[in-house]
Parts: sequence; structure tokens; C-alpha cells
Amino acid sequence: MPSLKTIDLPARLAVGMPYWLGELVTALICLACTGLLRFALDALTPGVAPFVLLFPATLVATLLGGWRPGAITFGVSEFWAWYYVIPPRGLEFKGEAQPANLIAIAVAGAVMIVVAQLFRFGARREADARQAKLAERDLMLRELEHRTRNNFQTVAGLIQMQLRRAADEPARDALRQALARVLSISDAHRNLYAGEEVGAVDMVVYLKELCGNLAGALFLGELVGLECQVDAAALDRDRAVAVGLIVNELVTNAAKHAFADGGAGQIRVAFDRSAHGYRLTVEDDGKGLPPDFATRRQGLGRGLVEAFTRQAGGSLTVGQGPGARFEVDLAA
Repeated sequence: MPSLKTIDLPARLAVGMPYWLGELVTALICLACTGLLRFALDALTPGVAPFVLLFPATLVATLLGGWRPGAITFGVSEFWAWYYVIPPRGLEFKGEAQPANLIAIAVAGAVMIVVAQLFRFGARREADARQAKLAERDLMLRELEHRTRNNFQTVAGLIQMQLRRAADEPARDALRQALARVLSISDAHRNLYAGEEVGAVDMVVYLKELCGNLAGALFLGELVGLECQVDAAALDRDRAVAVGLIVNELVTNAAKHAFADGGAGQIRVAFDRSAHGYRLTVEDDGKGLPPDFATRRQGLGRGLVEAFTRQAGGSLTVGQGPGARFEVDLAA
């Protein structure tokens, strides 16, 4: 939100009109507010401190629009106080409207305009420099993200090359899982700037693309379907990567164990809004979890899922349906 010293009110008002007209409108707005306050003050104590509102009005006009609106506000306010506020009304040298007083007030007002203009200029220059640094930092961050994605693609290419050369099936299976994990993180980086919110990952694009890649990498074919349903959401990169890796592990495990006998089935991935944030659900209609799943020795896949759940700041619930069901609740 811009501060008072960095607002350029004439530029905002001068839409379809000359800039000088925006400056004039700025001065008129400040004068109108000053006049209303003067009328209110006169209703309580007529004629008291005729020049008291001149200085704050001049300061605000200069900060909002520059020295020209400030000078207009100052000149009209001083003339108004001299003519209208000091009784009896008229351009006479009486009371506080003595020549020396008027000259002193004019000098003080000029000094205030100069100081306010210099302050405004310095604040705007500082704001411009800050914006330039932010733009440069954003450009460097995008370049870093681009190089990081390229590095992920290089790693994925090396794993794919080794996968084609591997003859041992356990080794091929391990390489396929490693490749899926690398691609999951790579997808998150590629979608980092996909949405309107810079620095966040569009979960609809990310998870749907991830599920499509998993369906191809796991050779699910026509017998086993992979359904992906995602509500609109944007998570920061670290949490999005953790969610993607959870999906990767759970879908891979379902494809590997739930339909090990070659039967048909369905794997479902859902990322829904909940009362307290989001809920990730991965379930299948396969043969289900073994009875001793909760007490058996923890394998690598299960350990990774629990670790990624902690990284995402969520809680994991394991359930039984027609097959296996895993739910991860995440705070908003």
C-alpha cells in the first residue's frame, strides 16, 4: 500500500486530461477540506487562529501532488484567512494580518513547500530504487529457476539413460521410482510461475500434469485408471513439492501392490478444500492394505510419505475402503 509521500494524486486524477489540471484538482480538494474545517472551527470559536490550518493543508497538498498544488493551496489559504477569517472581513492590515506577519507566514510556507517537495522527491527516488532492486531480484530468481529446471531435466535424462541400459528388474524398478521423484520436483519448479501469484504453485496444473506423467511412467494402461480431481489452490513451492512427492509415492505404491495380480481397478487422487485448509486423498479399489500394515516394519515408501507429510505441515490418516485410502490434512 503506497504511503502519503509516494502518492502522485495528479497522475491518478489526470486520466484523459492534462497533468496540470490534475494538479489543480489536487489543490482544490485540499482547499475544500480546509474550508470545511475552517467553517467548523469558526462555528465553535469565530476568528480564532486564522492561519492555523494553512500549514497542514499546504503540507498535505505538497506531499500528494508536488510543489505546485502546495503553492496554490498556500496562496489561496493565506488570502482566504486574511480576507474572510479575520474580522471585520476585508483586505485590511489588522490583528494578525500585519504586513510583517503576512511576510513571515509566506516565508514559512515557502520553506515548508521546499522541504516537503525535497522529502517527496527523496521518498519517490527511494521507492523507485526499491522497485528496481525487486525487479532485478525477481529476474535473477527466474533465471535461477530456469537453470534449476534444466538441471532436473539433465538428471532425469541420465536416469532414463541408465534405465534403458539396466537389465536387472529390481534395479529398473528403483530407477523408475527415482525418475518419478525427480520429475515430480521438476514439475513443481516448472509451474512455479504458472499462476498469478508469484512464488506459488498452481495445484490444479501441477497435480494434473503430475498424474498424467505418472500414468505414462507406471504403464497403467487400460486396466488401471488414474483419476485426478483438484480444487483451485496455490501453495508455496516447498509445500507443493512435498504434496507432489506424497502423490508420487502413494500412486506408485498403489500401482505396484494394489493390482499386483493384473486385475482392473481405479486409483483416485483428490485435492480438496476443507474446513481448516486442504485435504489430499489418494485411494484405490484394489486388494487393500495387509492386516498388519500398522505394526509391520516401515518401508522406504511409507517412511517417505510420512516425512513429506511433516514437511508439508500436515497429518496423515490411513484408512480402509474397498482398497487402500490415505488422507493428508493440510492447514491453509
